[in-house]
Amino acid sequence: MSRTSASRLAKPPLLTQVLAVNAAIICATVLASSVAWGFDARPGGVDRERFLVLVAAVLATVLVNAMVVRRRFQPLGRVIDAMEAVDFLPGSARPAMPEPDSAEVARLHSAFARMLRRLEAERSRTASAVLQAQEAERARLARDLHDETNQALTGVLLRLEATMQDAPPRLRDELRETQAVATQAMGELLRLARELRPAALDDLGLAAALRTKADEFARRTRLRTDLEIVPGSVDQLDADGQLVVYRVVQEGLSNVVQHARATRVVVTLGRQAGTTVLQIADDGEGFDVQRPAPGLGLAGMRERAALAGGRLAVDSAHGQGTTVELRLGEA
Repeated sequence: MSRTSASRLAKPPLLTQVLAVNAAIICATVLASSVAWGFDARPGGVDRERFLVLVAAVLATVLVNAMVVRRRFQPLGRVIDAMEAVDFLPGSARPAMPEPDSAEVARLHSAFARMLRRLEAERSRTASAVLQAQEAERARLARDLHDETNQALTGVLLRLEATMQDAPPRLRDELRETQAVATQAMGELLRLARELRPAALDDLGLAAALRTKADEFARRTRLRTDLEIVPGSVDQLDADGQLVVYRVVQEGLSNVVQHARATRVVVTLGRQAGTTVLQIADDGEGFDVQRPAPGLGLAGMRERAALAGGRLAVDSAHGQGTTVELRLGEA
């Protein structure tokens, strides 16, 4: 148990403290009054009957006080319950705050609403900075791979070609195989550089980048890949939203080829009630959503969607394929 939880359990609720103080004040007042009035509590005395009536009145006063104070504290308890039920994930619904019945509760409502607005604004600013930093690092790695590593491999290929001219016949076949391996490595590096930062996304926009990605995926995996982009669905996305859509498609297609054992995948980008909706559906073997296999990258996709203020949902079952849905721009 944490120190905060232990401290919270050690301290009685505010309602209990107020009731205890009120009861103590009432009892002390009655005791002082009885002493000042010189009540006679001896057996058979008249004052004893009056004293018993007074004790009953005190108990009734304490009980009524407890009921009234408890009722007055209920709105504060409901406010605390609503505050504890707040889900700070993007797109989550805010719990309904109870109607304030006092100036203090109204101030608490207003202060909590201002705090939520500041948190959401700061989260939005931080999320944008995180996305930009991630993409800047990807762009830097892509440039390094394309410029430095690719140039080094090009130099190796040229030296191999020159060496083959003067090499003995028995070494030419081996050099030719080495040249083929270097050429394959160069192609893989160029593909990796495009995966890190696709040039089509910067030069031609999201729609062209998605079409290029789908065509390349279909050609490389020989899976039937259908892409549908509803006109106008890309125009409503800002730069961060377009990046998130592309990265989710990228990760989703990677999962299809590595885990789904599918024969077809359908990628749809459209609009629903003012919300941009991306769906990646395959006819693969599916999996248990409650117990996903490691390596699916679902946590990374959800995190990236959350950074852009969106939500990612996965619908799958064994033998029924998988559908990944990303929603951006929900109110």
